[in-house]
Amino acid sequence: MSSLLSDTAVDKSKKIVKAFNAQGKNMFIGVPCGILKNLFSEIETSNGLVYAPREDNAIAMACGAHMAGEKPLVLMQNSGFAQSLNVIASLVIPFNIPITMIISLRGTGIDNTPENQVMGGMTHSMLDNLGIKYRTLKEDSYLSDLEWAKTRTEIYNDPVALLITPEFFDWRPSE
Repeated sequence: MSSLLSDTAVDKSKKIVKAFNAQGKNMFIGVPCGILKNLFSEIETSNGLVYAPREDNAIAMACGAHMAGEKPLVLMQNSGFAQSLNVIASLVIPFNIPITMIISLRGTGIDNTPENQVMGGMTHSMLDNLGIKYRTLKEDSYLSDLEWAKTRTEIYNDPVALLITPEFFDWRPSE
């Protein structure tokens, strides 16, 4: 952190990508999301980003990458996470594929858009029902949460989710 001020969205994105690089994450797959725009930009600049047309495709690509020895990470909105439940339940979980998912929490906090409200209220319970461990990134703990995700994927072979609220990256509804 710089003095008494919080990190900016760009600073957080740089630190997150640096941490993932140190963990050996080497394949980044995503479906665009306004909340994650700074993170997408940093990944594109630093590592390269594979864009997927749909979230279930991104998850399937990550599974294939894992089978080929890569350490994939998938970025998506919570609405796309819901759309991916079948591939997660029938491929990721039964075959213990340890992918890291970054999921933006549309329909929560300052995002009061009606089309996102239902998913905003259901994301945590869907993760709980699937048995997927998750953490919501917060200003004072996000780097330790990235280490937690590394431990869950590398030692326990679990898929994990890192949840990002609109406020974490200073997103505003007009974006």
